Amino acid sequence: MNALDRALALFPEGGRARMTVVHVLDFPAGAFTLDELRARAAERLPGLEALGVAAVAGARTWTRTAPAEIGAHVGGERVDGRLAEATDELLGEPLPARPAPAWDLRLLTCGVEEVQRLCFRIDHAVTDGVGAAHLVGALLADEPVDGPHPYRPPVPRPARLAWLGSSPFGTYPEHETVPAGCGAPPSGRAAMAYADVPDAALRAVAARWGVGVNDVYLAAVTGALAALQRRQGGEVRDLRVVMPMSVRTREARLSPGNAALPAMLRLPCATAGAGGRLESVTGQARAHKDSGLREGGWRTLLRLPPRLLHRSTVRAVFRMAASHIRIHGAYRVLGSAPLGTSVFGLNSPGMLGYFSLTRTAATARFTVVHDRSHTAAAELPGRWVEALDELGALDERDGPEGRGGRP
Repeated sequence: MNALDRALALFPEGGRARMTVVHVLDFPAGAFTLDELRARAAERLPGLEALGVAAVAGARTWTRTAPAEIGAHVGGERVDGRLAEATDELLGEPLPARPAPAWDLRLLTCGVEEVQRLCFRIDHAVTDGVGAAHLVGALLADEPVDGPHPYRPPVPRPARLAWLGSSPFGTYPEHETVPAGCGAPPSGRAAMAYADVPDAALRAVAARWGVGVNDVYLAAVTGALAALQRRQGGEVRDLRVVMPMSVRTREARLSPGNAALPAMLRLPCATAGAGGRLESVTGQARAHKDSGLREGGWRTLLRLPPRLLHRSTVRAVFRMAASHIRIHGAYRVLGSAPLGTSVFGLNSPGMLGYFSLTRTAATARFTVVHDRSHTAAAELPGRWVEALDELGALDERDGPEGRGGRP
């Protein structure tokens, strides 16, 4: 176990809920049965070490669990007319307790919406979002899938102090981390909202302006948060979010353990115009890449004492997070391709909202998991689509090229 695994394993010590990683996959209704799903899981489970270990507080190595009971770990129910409500209820349920492994898989079937929803949940101390996507693919996909891109370490460069200066474990004033009008205390109960767009639409906007899809995604998140602040009647202000940067290599794609470095990013909500927001986000991303922040920062994090990391995490210094995962390759489960997928984290102390972009071959799904005390956050997926459309409709003079961005 590395320092981050050990820090996350300490959460149950103080009576807190485990931090959890969730992978949601939607399929057409009738794509497969619960019995077929259980049979596939039973066949693949013995070869997946990460689904048979636990992160125990105070331990330095993984603890082998009792074998998973397929009947208990893989379940399902019909939720006709209440798919969203059933999903939100599931997000709040505790994970299986030791000696069982801390993961489960639930099949929610909704004939009204013609959707079968698979919800995979796992203790965050055992793996991160990229690791969860790899594990679900290995557990359920008909054929091996590439999954998220592996991390390819460059030539090592010292950048340890640079990461400490931009890590989420510092001190940030509330007005930099909480959107205007969202100061109400969190209820601790999560709700999920999402919107789907063709992945080709995202790639087309990125190609037009010569930037990455991640830049477009974050610029649209910025526009959505600016619109939310205007709706709340408060001052539109820039906001800081934490963004995990994966360092999971191809060799470690199915291994237990976390392999993601958290770093802070400033979303320029107060900047006028979609082109200006895209230019700012792109510049920050380029600076992070050029600085060697990911490589040096990860080495620094692994040297920190786990209890110090844990105390920094529970202080709730960051209130929003954003992640982006692309699942490469043809992905089918029992003959059916997913309609859309999401990967996100839960139960981070004080978290108001988690923004997730999860892309498959055809569909990009933007998901917001928000605290139920902030009902206006449910509008963010729709506002994100509007912000994406605005980026696609920019005039050449207003885009990052016309403003001095890269061609």
